[in-house]
Amino acid sequence: MIQSLSSTIIDQRKQETVNAQSLRKTVAFRELNLIDETTIEFQGSRIKITSAAFKSLLKLIGMSKQFAGKFEKLFNTEAKTQFINRMKDAMASNSGNLSNVTLILNPINKTIIGFGKDESTNISNGQFITVAEDLINANGMDVTAWSTDPNTGIVTIDAFNPKAEFGIKGMNDEVFTGGVTFQNNPIQGFKVMPYMNRQWCTNGLTTAMAQESYELHSLSGDNVNKFFEHLRELRKNNFAPAGFADRVREANNTSASIQEMEYAYNRIKGHAGERADNWIPLQENLNAYAKKGFESMSGAQKKMAKSNQSVWSLVNGMTHFSSHGQNIIDTNMQDAQAAQIQVAAGNILGKNAFDHENSMPDVFTEMRQDGAILN
Repeated sequence: MIQSLSSTIIDQRKQETVNAQSLRKTVAFRELNLIDETTIEFQGSRIKITSAAFKSLLKLIGMSKQFAGKFEKLFNTEAKTQFINRMKDAMASNSGNLSNVTLILNPINKTIIGFGKDESTNISNGQFITVAEDLINANGMDVTAWSTDPNTGIVTIDAFNPKAEFGIKGMNDEVFTGGVTFQNNPIQGFKVMPYMNRQWCTNGLTTAMAQESYELHSLSGDNVNKFFEHLRELRKNNFAPAGFADRVREANNTSASIQEMEYAYNRIKGHAGERADNWIPLQENLNAYAKKGFESMSGAQKKMAKSNQSVWSLVNGMTHFSSHGQNIIDTNMQDAQAAQIQVAAGNILGKNAFDHENSMPDVFTEMRQDGAILN
């Protein structure tokens, strides 16, 4: 049985969501001074910023984080900070094109989580709750998860329709119940993505397959009409993404690379430590390669190296941990972090191509040396 949240828990989650409403303030860009990657100074006060906020600040001045990192290696941290501040001042000058910026503040931890070019606000958490609940009720859905990330302010609601069942042709054990993940991001806005529960073990999976994801940035009439039309199209197909069945079959028949396995393992390791191998057997695979002389591999080699797991196995290892890990072992995983793992699993499934999706099979059992023996 897929567990739904009680009305008491939902009411608690609503209050947490309202309390986490981000604050926005437009200020003169020249009044900001970067201290380091974690701190800015504004009107004599120092304020913490997240790594995502630092990245968004770099984006405003047209600089990539990779370039900033290389600059720091060539010189030092202080030189990098000075260079970024000079770029910022140039953008804020009369000849520049960015006199004002909007600070996006998380009220829970009093940390800046992003910088924007304008003061327009995204959909508030209160509006998000109203729209999401209307859609949930209108589509006969039950809520399985509701979380608010205390660090990013991202709100995520997973809901499913108990009657929206669908299977995967050729995979008799794979039956899903379809639904929707609603997400409100203080920076990116309101987003809906297909959400599936795998009935065999009630694993939740959120997938952002491009054609099925939809972003809503305002509640104007035209935007809302398109949004509801998108939901109607999803409902016609039992909330299953177009091409989902084909993607699952491909994932089931494709060997995961060591790089893909490492990505999945690292999403779990922060909460399970070495016990992450119970869900993603990375160490077993690395030991097998080490015995063959590959004790360390480059990123390119990890992408080329096949694991003993399918891509579908990785996806389900991640979603099983996110859905059930807290009930099996002691973890430090919060609901918001479980939601992030489900999205990460969906990102693997929604890749344009798995690392070994188009690789040719090994058709020869042994290697011959016809040319080498010629004399």
